[in-house]
Amino acid sequence: MLVAVLTAFLVVGCSPRAGTDAEPVDPQPTPVDRITLDDLGLDDWPSVDEPRIPEAPARPRGVSAREYDRMIDAVRTWALEAVEGPDAVGRQLSEALTGAIDRAAEAQTASELARGTVLDPALEVRDVRMTAAWRAAREDGAVNLSLQTRTAYEVRADGGPVRVIGVLRTQGVVALPDAPEWGTIMGWQEFGAADCAIVLDGHLTPGGDADDQLADLTEFVRIGESDEAITPALPEDERVDEDFAAECRRGRA
Repeated sequence: MLVAVLTAFLVVGCSPRAGTDAEPVDPQPTPVDRITLDDLGLDDWPSVDEPRIPEAPARPRGVSAREYDRMIDAVRTWALEAVEGPDAVGRQLSEALTGAIDRAAEAQTASELARGTVLDPALEVRDVRMTAAWRAAREDGAVNLSLQTRTAYEVRADGGPVRVIGVLRTQGVVALPDAPEWGTIMGWQEFGAADCAIVLDGHLTPGGDADDQLADLTEFVRIGESDEAITPALPEDERVDEDFAAECRRGRA
């Protein structure tokens, strides 16, 4: 209905009045309806079924080669499991690391989405593409290794237009001198999804104005095309926390 109204407006706005010398009218932008991977220039990204994870960075000082290899393997495995979904996380990880991930996720408002990506089960998933970037650093005597995945899901709701949801995920471990277990690094951010569905329904589904979604996804594409892990600043009023969840519940009621 919105597209039909806007299209009608464009036709009227561009039509000169009969019997007058009308000034040329600048054409209005065509409203966005569908958004595809091809529209975003992501058709050349690797398929999630054949992920291309780049080589990990050189080993920083402060960790042995054997331990660093274990860190790389664990982080890569965790990252791919999180893209698959929360139920997959821990399938091939140590019990200690899985427990640490679970505890960190439980502390977040949308705990299942903190563990792994959950799409609205009513969506048709048409295609999924992904890029990734590592980050390794030695900070305050600890060695941090993380992998950021940038996954683009082309989806369509029943009877609706095709849309894209972008998800950034960061998974990592921290090796401290003489510590028996690793610490964890984890975080995620969505692009083009309905915010309240995150806390009310526990899944990602397209939401909001399509033009706003396109602007949001343009930022996601910029990050996903980079060889470096980029974490965009998230304003305080856009964070999914208990205050935001309460607003969503009031709106739905």
